[in-house]
Amino acid sequence: MTETPSKAVSRSLESFWELRELFKTQMQLEFSPGAGEDVDAYGASSALTPLNERLIQAIWANQLLRSEGLRLLDGRSIRVLDQGRWNSSAGPDFLGARLMIDARELSGDVEIHLLASHWRAHRHEADLDYNNVIVHVVYQSDDERDADTLHNGETLPRLELEPYLFPDLETIRLSLTPDDYPYDRPSSLGKCYELMTSMDEAVVVRFLDRGGDERLSAKVQRLEDQARTADPEQVLYQALMLSLGSGPGKSLYYLLAKRAPLGRLYDDAAEFESGERRLVIESILFHIAGLAPEPSEIDAAPEESLAYLRRLEAAWERVKPYWSDRLMTPTRRWFQGIRPVNFPTRRLAAIAGLIARSVETRRLPLEDIGQRVRAHAASLEKAKATRRLHPAIRDLADWFTEGESDSFWSDHYSFNARRASRTMVLIGDMTARSLVFNAVLPALALLGRRDKDEALTRAVRRLYSIFPPLQANHITRFMERRLFGDSGRAKALITTERRRQGLFQIFYSCCNGEVRNCESCYYFAKE
Repeated sequence: MTETPSKAVSRSLESFWELRELFKTQMQLEFSPGAGEDVDAYGASSALTPLNERLIQAIWANQLLRSEGLRLLDGRSIRVLDQGRWNSSAGPDFLGARLMIDARELSGDVEIHLLASHWRAHRHEADLDYNNVIVHVVYQSDDERDADTLHNGETLPRLELEPYLFPDLETIRLSLTPDDYPYDRPSSLGKCYELMTSMDEAVVVRFLDRGGDERLSAKVQRLEDQARTADPEQVLYQALMLSLGSGPGKSLYYLLAKRAPLGRLYDDAAEFESGERRLVIESILFHIAGLAPEPSEIDAAPEESLAYLRRLEAAWERVKPYWSDRLMTPTRRWFQGIRPVNFPTRRLAAIAGLIARSVETRRLPLEDIGQRVRAHAASLEKAKATRRLHPAIRDLADWFTEGESDSFWSDHYSFNARRASRTMVLIGDMTARSLVFNAVLPALALLGRRDKDEALTRAVRRLYSIFPPLQANHITRFMERRLFGDSGRAKALITTERRRQGLFQIFYSCCNGEVRNCESCYYFAKE
C-alpha cells in the first residue's frame, strides 16, 4: 500500500465529499481505474428516494400495489401469490416467485426494470439465465410492445406497475428509503479493505463522522420539504410514524399520519373527558387505518376484547362525521413480517397515548421535547461519547415510555387474542432510542434552523455526535465486513450511531448501493 494521509491532512478536509475525493485518490494509486458510475447519491439535497430500479425492486418486494385488479399489458389478470426471493447475485432480480395469470398458476423468476426497454438494452433476450423468468415487471412501458422475448423464443408477459401503486409514488418515495432494502452479507472483502484497515485512524474516523453528518443533513432536508405544507409538530408526528413502521407497512404509517393529522387529533381529543382522550384517538387511528374489526370478525373474542371494542365504537360514532371520508383501504400489509409485540394496533395505541398526554399537559410533543433538550444544553457543551447514556438521551427516551397508563394493548396482541400472561410496554427502551435518533433529532435540528436558535442547534449536534450505536442492520453489517473484514477495526472505531450512519453514506455515495461487486465503486469512476 502507498503511504496514507496524516492526521494533519485529515483535519484540513471539512466535508464528507472532500474526504471521499481523498479516498478516491488513494484508491486510484493502488488500482488501475475501471468502469464505474459517478453518482452523488443520497446527499443532503435528496429529499425523495431516487426513482430508480432499486426502488422498483423494493416496491415489488414489499408489494406496494393495489391488492386487486392487476392486469398484464396483454389484458390478462395477474395475482401475486409469492413475489419471490430477492436475488443479490447475477441473474433475475427475484427467484422462485408464484403467480396466478388468469386461472393458471406459474412458478419461476421475475425481472424488474424501471423502463420496459431495458430488457433489450441489457440483452436479456440473448441470455440463457433468464429463460425461467415468468413476468417482466416494469415501472413504465416506454414502447409499443406488451410483451418481450426469452432466449428460448417464448413470449414473456409484462406487468406495468405505475397504474397500480398503493400508496402513490410520492408517498412511497418519502417513506421508503434504501435502508429498508435487504442486502446479503458479501462473500469477499471490498477493494478498499486494505486502505480502510491501514489508513490513519483519524482519517477513517473523520470520514465516518462526516458521512454520518451527511445523513443527518439529508433527514433534515426531507423534513424541511415536508414543512412547506405542514407545521413542525405535524412533521415530527409524520417522522415518528415512519420510524415506527417497517417493511411493507412503512408507507402505510406515513399515509395514516397524513390522513389523521396531529392538530385535528389533538382538537378532537380535547373535546372529550380526560379519561376518554386516549380511547378516541385510538378509535380514529384504527378506523382510518382499516384496522378496526367488523363485528363478525370477533364473534369468538374474549369478553374484555368485546367490551373494549364497544367503547371504541362508541367513541368513533361521536367523531365519525368528520373522519369518515379519510378511511384507508384495509390491507394485511400492516402485519407482514411483524412480530406480534410490534403489531400496528399496539404501535398506534402508543402514539395515541403520547398525543393524549400532550392534550393533558397542554404541551405539544415537539415543544415539550425541545424544552427537555434546552434544559440539558449546558451539560452537552463538553459531553463525550461513552457507553453510559448521557442524561439528555435518557430523558428523551423516557419521554416515550414514562407514565404509560393502563391500556387494553398493554396485555393484548390483537382484538381476538386472550390476555397475555404478562404486561408488555408499548414502546421499549431501544425503540424509544431509535425514535429519538431517527425522528426527534432531525425534527429538532429543523426547528433550530427555522427559529435561528443556535443553542438548540448546538445541543442537537452534540446529542447526534455522542449517541451510542443503535441495533445493527443488514447494511451496517454488510459494510463493516466490506470495509474492515475481520480486522476488529470496525468494532474499535464505530462507537457512535453517527459513525454507523457514516457506513450508510459510504455505501450509497461510494459503493453506489452495489452489493454484488466493486465495479460501480465511485473510487474507480471515469473522469
